[in-house]
Amino acid sequence: MRSFTARTFAAALTAVVLSTGIGACDRSTRADALVVQEQSRILARFTIPQLNGLPQVEIATPQSHGAQTQTGPTVRSILQAARAADITGVRVEGRDPAQTLSAVELAGQIILNVTKRGTLKLTGAQLDRSRWVRDVTDLVVNP
Repeated sequence: MRSFTARTFAAALTAVVLSTGIGACDRSTRADALVVQEQSRILARFTIPQLNGLPQVEIATPQSHGAQTQTGPTVRSILQAARAADITGVRVEGRDPAQTLSAVELAGQIILNVTKRGTLKLTGAQLDRSRWVRDVTDLVVNP
């Protein structure tokens, strides 16, 4: 009887761990689409509707293999909404390799576009396509 209970408990625990791990890997199931942080301190969490509520900028992206225009809030406006101060740079983390943007780059039209899949994509008119980041999850201030 004891081994049956232990096996049942182990199976239930495995199911919980696996389902939690799978959910943690998929940000689309979470309420917060974007986390802004500085030195491991969370400054703000944004949902897609909140990001859509920020001022939207439309930029031309002729370097795109898809849409030639992209729309979204600038990274600078997101950081301002998160009340980030004294910004020297920002690391953008997502599915692609993270990219670090300087304060000078942030002054340009670099945006987070909401994709058709409901994820966020870092893009910009003057940002080389190799630096775009898909499925953005975090903005890390002054990395």
